[in-house]
Amino acid sequence: MSGAVHRALVRLPADARGRTRVEVTEVRTPRLEPGDALLAPVIAGVCGTDWQILRGLRDDPTPVLGHEGVARVVESGDTGLPAGSLVTVNPTHPGDPSFLLGHNLPGLWAERTRIPATAVRAGLVLPVPEGADRPGVAALAEPLASALYGLEIALAVTRPAALVVWGDGIVGRLARDAWQRELPGLATLLVGHGADAVHPRDAGLPELLAALPAPVGVVIATPRTATREALTAVDRHVRGTLLVDVHAGLPPGPVPLSSGEADVAALRAGNCGGEPRPPRVHHVDRPAGPLLLYGHRGVSGGHLRTAVDLLLQQGEPSGKGVLTHEVDLTGATDLVNSVLESDRRAAGGRRVLKAAIRMGRGDDG
Repeated sequence: MSGAVHRALVRLPADARGRTRVEVTEVRTPRLEPGDALLAPVIAGVCGTDWQILRGLRDDPTPVLGHEGVARVVESGDTGLPAGSLVTVNPTHPGDPSFLLGHNLPGLWAERTRIPATAVRAGLVLPVPEGADRPGVAALAEPLASALYGLEIALAVTRPAALVVWGDGIVGRLARDAWQRELPGLATLLVGHGADAVHPRDAGLPELLAALPAPVGVVIATPRTATREALTAVDRHVRGTLLVDVHAGLPPGPVPLSSGEADVAALRAGNCGGEPRPPRVHHVDRPAGPLLLYGHRGVSGGHLRTAVDLLLQQGEPSGKGVLTHEVDLTGATDLVNSVLESDRRAAGGRRVLKAAIRMGRGDDG
């Protein structure tokens, strides 16, 4: 592979206004070290974290993003992965912070992606059934797996009578579906900017929060810039036992709560890749009732396999159109740059919830 090149969707340096763009360009296909695997991505997703990186809200260094999707094995060395087999990649290594696919290592927005031996040995390259390369499976499996991880932690603590999903993007909608499937009859409140959600600035929202039956589970799936606002609002207005999954990221540092300050970013990192068991949940006494606070990073292989199986069996969750855009590499360039040039996450006159990129040449070298 020493002279080989492949196409990738590459993030360009920010301009004088601090804005970046992407372009399709040829890059050198990496050499493999012993134990590495070389993959040919088939479908790659575009997620909220990718938008945050592209907008400069995170400092992840790789110019090639993409941590969601499925691929074919091109070269497997001595890994035991059959060439041509269909796989997905768990993007977060539970014990090796040097592997974070599409964040500090080149990701799946490319025709070839190298997965280092440390990730292969950890079982992060997972075989998936044929059919998992459909956009509605490949692009949704990782965010659904993350929603399932948060639900698993919640049910290890209590059985909520009501659910607040703050953030009506892809993760929020997948989380709502997963919780309602597991807990039929669950009273649910969606907070966001869509037509079926209560706006965060709605004057009646505090009253709606206060009226929910306890225990109340909350999934915060906002953009990074809105996480603190969501957390402080539910802490202020929800009565009784409050269980909060801080799914969204947030800047480090203390967050003022009704019971005092808490470094929520540090607490959020307490669970990673399905470990530890039992999960870490931070208990806080507050005037309105106990606050049970947790978060999580990454998912386990079991979460990913369950998500793939659910999507293969049931199709796109609830038929709600969460997969809004399907594009090839050229179309991905237009979509991403169109969004980055505006202040809204919309393209082609439609809100971008989840986009799936069909990669180029497949596994034919």
